Amino acid sequence: MNSPKKMLNPQALLSLYGEFPSLSGAEIIEFFLKRDEPRVLMKIMTESKPKDVPARWPEKYDVIYLSLSFIGTREITASGWGQSNIMDRFDFDETDDLLSVRIFCEQGVSICFDCDWIAVDGLVPGSIGSP
Repeated sequence: MNSPKKMLNPQALLSLYGEFPSLSGAEIIEFFLKRDEPRVLMKIMTESKPKDVPARWPEKYDVIYLSLSFIGTREITASGWGQSNIMDRFDFDETDDLLSVRIFCEQGVSICFDCDWIAVDGLVPGSIGSP
């Protein structure tokens, strides 16, 4: 997936993955709407391992937690929500003044909105363990 031009502080994400990673198969674990700016905050858990792992990261981890902010959000539509919100598609279209984000999950969940910017708020390894 190409990296959006309207991304703030992409250094950590791009240095680890080389580009905006595919989020197909990743799970949305938190989704917040904030009045200020207005903003959507999303925490995503993915099993997609980075190409380059920082030396300070632990040797063993199962997942990566990616926190994103979508700043200047408007025109939000959402349908469905459940215990497991696994993404089939995470798409964005970019124009000079707008970023349109379209997320479609398994079991009919969809989240669509327009925003001004995407900000990478966090990217950390995690461990959910093995069953």
